[in-house]
Amino acid sequence: MYLKSLVVSLLVFSFSYSQSESSLICKNVDEFTDKVSYSTIDMMINYEDGGDMSSEGFIGILFLNEEKGKIGFSSFYVKVLGIEGCVDEGSTLDIIFENGEKTQLVNWKDFDCEGKNYFRLPNGKLDLFKSSSIKGYKYTNKRNYDTMISKDNLDDKGKNYLKDTLLEIDKINNGEVVVGMCKD
Repeated sequence: MYLKSLVVSLLVFSFSYSQSESSLICKNVDEFTDKVSYSTIDMMINYEDGGDMSSEGFIGILFLNEEKGKIGFSSFYVKVLGIEGCVDEGSTLDIIFENGEKTQLVNWKDFDCEGKNYFRLPNGKLDLFKSSSIKGYKYTNKRNYDTMISKDNLDDKGKNYLKDTLLEIDKINNGEVVVGMCKD
């Protein structure tokens, strides 16, 4: 009798402990090579303070990778719209967090005339990105020193995109959440 109750209890527990699927990260499988790649489901969109809310701002996406069975990130891609001229390696993205701390990201990609920038998140500051929402962004084009600020126009997604995505990566890597297939 005891063994039967134990088996029933274990079955009930295993069915009640089903993992939820990530709402922020999905995977694609190349049907020709079976290679798996990961993507964020959404992106960050921030408009320039005082801008026209359509052609002046930032589009940001965290590029993901997998290494040794764990999901990580390779770059924070930011496309800047409304900045005159080309951008270059060394352009900066200054970030102010709601807790008052600040950091600066530096574009590592060479010359580009479409506003594409690639930033690495500093390993020593990952806990900051995971624990505090962002209060504002300031992009500076190294080539001509044009700047664009997005602070007053930030919505919840703009403030929390990096934090939510990084925390979701931790949940996936800890087995708390599973990654589903990307929808077309």
